[in-house]
Amino acid sequence: MARRGRSAVLAGITSTFLLTACLAGEDDTGAGETEDGDGSVEIVGAIPDEEAVGLVKELEAFTEDTGIEVTYTASTDFTTEIRTQVQSGDPPDIALFPQPGLVTDLADTGDALPLNDLIDTGAVEDHIIPGFLDSVTVDDNVYAVPVRMAAKSLVWYPVPEFEEAGYQVPETWADLEALQEQMRSDGETPWCLGAESGADTGWVYTDWVEDILLRTAGPDVYDDWTSHEIPFDDDAVVEAIEQFGEIIQTEGNVSGGPDGSLSTPFGESVLPLVEDPPGCFMHRQANFITTFMPEDVQADLPANVGVFVLPGDVEGGFEGTPLLGGGDLAAAFVNDSDVVEVMDFLASSDFGAEWAAEGGWLSPSAEFDTSNYGTEIDQQIAELASGADVFRFDGSDLMPAAVGSGTFWDEMVAFVGGEKEASEAATSIEESWRE
Repeated sequence: MARRGRSAVLAGITSTFLLTACLAGEDDTGAGETEDGDGSVEIVGAIPDEEAVGLVKELEAFTEDTGIEVTYTASTDFTTEIRTQVQSGDPPDIALFPQPGLVTDLADTGDALPLNDLIDTGAVEDHIIPGFLDSVTVDDNVYAVPVRMAAKSLVWYPVPEFEEAGYQVPETWADLEALQEQMRSDGETPWCLGAESGADTGWVYTDWVEDILLRTAGPDVYDDWTSHEIPFDDDAVVEAIEQFGEIIQTEGNVSGGPDGSLSTPFGESVLPLVEDPPGCFMHRQANFITTFMPEDVQADLPANVGVFVLPGDVEGGFEGTPLLGGGDLAAAFVNDSDVVEVMDFLASSDFGAEWAAEGGWLSPSAEFDTSNYGTEIDQQIAELASGADVFRFDGSDLMPAAVGSGTFWDEMVAFVGGEKEASEAATSIEESWRE
């Protein structure tokens, strides 16, 4: 849809939403009565300026269409600053949250507005990748909409060598296990895996465990786990850790073995994949890993390096393909007509055309026009992501920081290093959560 045409549609939709919001304002649990805007909307977020170039262009185009002046300000300490602004009674109109936990915290305190009273959240749910809104829904009220997605459940592979060896992209977990065995029998190394990240070493391992748990136990168990409805050392979690152990600890399955993964920086771990001949044939990592590839490799994606989603359909597990990832979510703190129109725009499947062309952005909408992406690899990743059966946020980001980016990271390092069994590591994490 052309921008001018889209603007007219937005205006018509917004009128309906304003009436809905006014009616909802009669209920003390709603967002209150929608007031007239002053022609400007302030957005703050954790997206740094160098990553927000496309976002700014998107907002400038919206301003040109609507006349509403929208400004974006990047915060270097977003969590602290947004809490301070809210507590002082001077929140921004809209904030972009990098994690859903803080959104639900501010929903519980009554500071973030329920979007059900402002926009058509049912329509949003229809086009957003399934499961994205679950993490910001409290008592059937949606408190944020996703504006950017990161896909983590991606497996990269050297296309020419992969095809020359006769390997096929696996469609199920059983296919993946058979492919690993075939590669080892051919004298090849299936995986590259590096987790060294200074004080943050361990997050690569936790991503693997989360991805596996989503596939073996399914999203409902995953949700119970991240919210501590089941203990961290539940059998399903221990089994997922053990299954990760089978990948990283099986001799010849990972370049450098477990010890090598502990000492290899995560950004450098992809480099053997693009060597001639390849030092490995698969590398599971998020879409950002392309920025660590040599420039000549990046220039020829995906002809030289392809990508597929880590297979699902585990026997006895979740039937389908889940997608683990992250994203930025827009929540509203002011209820006026301008904010409503901006939120409706951010929540639409059209949002992001300018950002997509700029690069470094993926739409969370399954209906976003992928021809808007500036590169073929971004387009391919977006199409893979939009085909996922369910989306879930990185589990460690949903847990208390002392657990998710503390004991979970540390205990997975101990497990990979052979210091602890899976059950021992999981029990230690559970004990830390209880504390």
